Amino acid sequence: ERYRELFQSADLFLCEGPHMAKELETLGCSPEKVNVLHIGVDIPALTYEPRKWAPPEPLRILIAGSFREKKGIPDALRALRAIRDEADLAVTIIGDADHEAASIAEKKVILAELDRGLRGVTRLLGYRPHRELLEEAQTHHIFMSPSVTSANGDTEGGAPVTIIEMMASGMPIVSTSHCDIPNVVRYGPTDWLVPEHDPAALAERLRWLIGHPNGWAPMLADGRALAKAEFSLQTQASRLADLYRALAYA
Repeated sequence: ERYRELFQSADLFLCEGPHMAKELETLGCSPEKVNVLHIGVDIPALTYEPRKWAPPEPLRILIAGSFREKKGIPDALRALRAIRDEADLAVTIIGDADHEAASIAEKKVILAELDRGLRGVTRLLGYRPHRELLEEAQTHHIFMSPSVTSANGDTEGGAPVTIIEMMASGMPIVSTSHCDIPNVVRYGPTDWLVPEHDPAALAERLRWLIGHPNGWAPMLADGRALAKAEFSLQTQASRLADLYRALAYA
């Protein structure tokens, strides 16, 4: 009832991607009132350094996010454990639990997964300022962010901003077809993203990267170009101004 009242009284609804736009329409919002406005990222401030991996150097994997079920961190760790003997891994996790019981429980699951064979190759850095996250990213090869729909229905809604940032910086992204992530991670014609809750499929994406280190460059160039075209802070600010202007003078 409150949503219906809101949909009638407001003139414009902004969603970061088509997934949430569709959700609003399903709830009863008129499609004419819904517009997609991507989250803007300061692309020029993100140094583009296409990652290169030359074995036998360690393959450095970065995972970043609050310890919540929707982040899918246990799935990432299960996938890494599956390829543990196929590359010399060095894993970094930035993030932690908050005060909520569900987050604390998720941390226990994450630590238990680490204890099954990854503890010795993993750094747990806890929460870090955004600047330090970007600095750490420059020293890593791959970013894993396999978001999932939580048991209670919690989702990303759109896509994690970290995916946009890491992709723009030149990192290959290993992720899932969750919410609006398919609208962010698009490596040419390749069906790269995997289903939610599928560590085996995540492991296969990692195996491809391990087996084709010389094939990363086209993917990374596609990622940077998409970030500049669709997620530039300057572009999105201009689009927002146009939407407001159209609404104000309608």
